[in-house]
Amino acid sequence: MELDNALERARVDELAPTQVLEQLLALEISARHDRRVSTHLRFAGLPFRKRLEDFDFSAQPSIDQGLIGRLSALTFIDEASNVLFLGPPGVGKTALAVGLGLCALEAGHRILFISCHDLVKRLRKATRLGREERFLDMLLRPRLLILDEIGYTSLERPEANFLFEVIAKRYDRERSMIVTSNKSWSAWGEILPDQVMTAAILDRLLHRSVTINIQGESYRLRDHRKAGLLTRAASNEKGGEKESTSVA
Repeated sequence: MELDNALERARVDELAPTQVLEQLLALEISARHDRRVSTHLRFAGLPFRKRLEDFDFSAQPSIDQGLIGRLSALTFIDEASNVLFLGPPGVGKTALAVGLGLCALEAGHRILFISCHDLVKRLRKATRLGREERFLDMLLRPRLLILDEIGYTSLERPEANFLFEVIAKRYDRERSMIVTSNKSWSAWGEILPDQVMTAAILDRLLHRSVTINIQGESYRLRDHRKAGLLTRAASNEKGGEKESTSVA
């Protein structure tokens, strides 16, 4: 259809043959790009598709919007750097990671999104089936790996060893990662088996990286409050009851 339309426009506009060829070449390049992006999108495993321009920066003033804009230019991928989002649940870490991932996809990069929970679950299955190396290769192949939600559960030693291997090999191959975590760097020792492994992982993650600490209220809690689903009641009785929070 696009080819027919291009030829018809060329006829109506009385374009020279070279101009027609240039237009057809541009159409082919655009079509190939769209097919590549579509293929990469199916592989990416994104939990949702939310662009950076849809992110409500006004609700999280601790986020440097200018820095996010500079990261969206994807020079961190060219420089084999990592982007690390830290903060409590619900402040937008995953949404920003997905937004940057979509920028990378549209630029032609292959990406993969996986939560730490899913990584552990799939690792256990791959180990049972004798496919651990295949799973590792899947995590090493993309130009950008987004590893979401590190810190919600502690990792057993085999799982932590595998995570170290992923991070170390991606570091050696100069392939970028985006990592989100609800734990500060000093608290990563709580989720990894020992301090030696913690130091080795953080050394590689932080060597070439940008860390963004997000401080603010959860979007979900804010939405509940706006909808009247969340109420706060403070009691000043002599019994000394503290402020309480309840969810309907």
